[in-house]
Amino acid sequence: MSTPLSQRDQAEIERSAAEASKAAAQPLEQAEVERYLNPPADTPFALEYAFHLLGDVRDKTVLDLGCGQGENIVPLIARGARVRALDISPELIAITRRRLRDDGLEAEVAVGSAYETGLADRSVDVIFCMSLIHHLDIKQVRDEMWRILRPGGVAILKEPVRFSKVYGWLRGLLPAHEDISDYEHPLTRGELAVMLEPFTAEGLRYFRLPFVPLFSRVLPATTKSAWRASGRLLHALPVLERYATSVVVRLRKPV
Repeated sequence: MSTPLSQRDQAEIERSAAEASKAAAQPLEQAEVERYLNPPADTPFALEYAFHLLGDVRDKTVLDLGCGQGENIVPLIARGARVRALDISPELIAITRRRLRDDGLEAEVAVGSAYETGLADRSVDVIFCMSLIHHLDIKQVRDEMWRILRPGGVAILKEPVRFSKVYGWLRGLLPAHEDISDYEHPLTRGELAVMLEPFTAEGLRYFRLPFVPLFSRVLPATTKSAWRASGRLLHALPVLERYATSVVVRLRKPV
């Protein structure tokens, strides 16, 4: 029997419903798929780097955990993965199913909780988890990921982080996004450590200095240039990592 929804879960469902009400499952442009098929290790873009860390997923079972509107499922399938997708929001899952139908793609898609996925122990080769953990109880979702991953399996995470007070100050300069629940927040250094604790962390990289979201909101046309400038600065001056606003890492479960 599943556990009753907590206030935190209910808040996330309500936030997702608001997101879904503004969304439409538009087909992805071919260029938006191709950029994630074989991205380089030195890409300045966090999501491209997450796809780089996937490696070869041909014929592997990949769980898109917190799949949202399903955009990442398309390149995962294109890379040869057997994709399963899970999200707590019925509205977002409906959009995902419509996207797959319109694109003529197949994946196992279900409404469900990241705390109780319903998957068998050691049944997943890869968990692809983009910007989900910061919405959740970290230890609880970490333990469920550990349970369903096979020995030697990996979880690819991309999460917002906040290690510096500068980021909090800059966030105060910008109007808040509408679709934010009371429970979500960028991960602190301690919270990230809790997530990484039982795994072997590989390829950890930080992205997006605080000026990137600032430029993205004020001058959207400069977004990609800002990401590239941020990447160059973080590569040249690793000391700036404490000001980064996003982290990407591959977590491996020991054999």
